[in-house]
Amino acid sequence: MDQYLTPRGIELRKKVRNFMESIENEVKNYAYHINKIQLYQYTNTTEFPFHLVPKIQELGVNGFTIKDHGGPGLNEIDTWAIVYEMAKIDLSVSTFLMVHNSIGMQVVNYLGNEGQRARILPDCLKLKKIMCFGLTEPEYGSDASSLKTTAKKVEGGYLLNGLKRWIGNATFADYIVIWARNEAEGNKIQAFIVEKGADITLENVFVPDNNRLEHAKDFNSANRILEHSRVGVAWLGAASACGAYEAALKYVLNRKQFGKQVASFQATQLKLSKMLGQCEMMVTLCMRITELVNQNKTTIGQIGRAKAICTALSREVCATARELCGGNGIIIDNRVMKSFMDIEAIYTYEGTYEVNMLVSGREITGGIPAFK
Repeated sequence: MDQYLTPRGIELRKKVRNFMESIENEVKNYAYHINKIQLYQYTNTTEFPFHLVPKIQELGVNGFTIKDHGGPGLNEIDTWAIVYEMAKIDLSVSTFLMVHNSIGMQVVNYLGNEGQRARILPDCLKLKKIMCFGLTEPEYGSDASSLKTTAKKVEGGYLLNGLKRWIGNATFADYIVIWARNEAEGNKIQAFIVEKGADITLENVFVPDNNRLEHAKDFNSANRILEHSRVGVAWLGAASACGAYEAALKYVLNRKQFGKQVASFQATQLKLSKMLGQCEMMVTLCMRITELVNQNKTTIGQIGRAKAICTALSREVCATARELCGGNGIIIDNRVMKSFMDIEAIYTYEGTYEVNMLVSGREITGGIPAFK
């Protein structure tokens, strides 16, 4: 894909790749022994490797396409190539950065006024503060426009009440973009910045006036953000598959059974060829969709279709990679198993396969809705 990237994009892509490969099997020295601190161990303990955050900041990619307030001002293709390299090794680390950027800072960048941008973005660009996106609720996932969280106007601000679930970064975020129905404006769904100190269970949480994002007028604002971020999720699907393919290939080249390399078996080579073809299709689709985004030529159905297809194909590639590694494919310190588990999350989040494909179907049929 490098022919589509700028020279700076290629440099940053390689820098991120080297960084991710270096931390995949990071070694730390202790007083009495040397311990291998693998990213997979954080999965076992359901923890996040916070010690990596300052190192991620040093890469110079945080902020993605944001140009001012210290942002790197990358273009879309360079951005997703960087995310792709990160997600190949660990989807959790890439998701942390994507949530913080694509549905965190970008919400403020697109929908906030200049005062809000100047107040919130600088610390977030330095990763001194972390953002997340509070849309999904316990009763409303794919049907997000039916959300029940409310915002009641009071003197000097709003009182928020409601519940949110499956909110990436929420347990440690400093700023949470909460989408709620503004009772004072006809129950239109608008965006409010909740600062650290509130749980995702919202009970009369006070939000000052200057924390309602000025340009988030209704749910169409949320849809515009999600259209953009779903392109990123398609890239995550492609990356997860490519990472699993690379790990499986390395395994079968080194593993011997029945006196020869597992890579020498016909069934293995057939699976590898199909996997690589699927990976090539996903990366090519993601690249083309990103080009069309840059040209403002995409539709919500087209983007949803790309997200759905890439994550569905990725599931198949990751499952095949798991098969190629046999019993060792189930062990958590094998990148294949990490990808195998991670793909289940992105297959569902930001709209299920079915809902994204039905949005696509609505466009294909000239607007005939298959659901409300």
